[in-house]
Amino acid sequence: MAQQQEQVWANPAPWIFYAVAVLVACLGGVLTGLVPASSAPLLIGVLLACALPQLLGAIICYRRGEILLATIAGLFGTVITLGAAFTMWIQIFKAPAPGAFTGEIMGFFWITLFIVTEVIAIGFGRVSWFILLFVAEIGVMFLVLAIFAWSGIPGLGIIAGWLALIFAAFCLYTASAIVLGEHFQRPVLPIGRPCFK
Repeated sequence: MAQQQEQVWANPAPWIFYAVAVLVACLGGVLTGLVPASSAPLLIGVLLACALPQLLGAIICYRRGEILLATIAGLFGTVITLGAAFTMWIQIFKAPAPGAFTGEIMGFFWITLFIVTEVIAIGFGRVSWFILLFVAEIGVMFLVLAIFAWSGIPGLGIIAGWLALIFAAFCLYTASAIVLGEHFQRPVLPIGRPCFK
């Protein structure tokens, strides 16, 4: 009987990072005011579309034994992306009047995600200081969104938007570095050395 060779799953990280780049860029555009607030309902479709690569990517990462990326991709794909889409849908389409639903509960949502993301960022320090830095940066965006949800200070939403746009640029760069590095089988774009072992 011939030995069957086990199929190896390709690295889904670029797909995950590109999807996250799309959604945080769109979110950042709305929060900063670079696009009108009237386009915010369209974020629901963007969030739903970007959830699929994250969820499937997480499953592939689990299959490959990559617990750290699988965890953050699964978290982003479900809790953050789908959670934000459904919450936005409720606020926009189910509220009996504009402002009828207030967002204080989202403060707890975002502060919890801040803590989880900062813990995961530490794990990425074994991969790259660059990845650790920017995963921690998006965690700070979650903290700013939590404070914004509790306080309503308008400037905090704008700060969160710029942090989202910075993270989108990071995701685009990192996804490109990974896909080009794996395709050419050598580093093309640097992503930094590990911080610790």
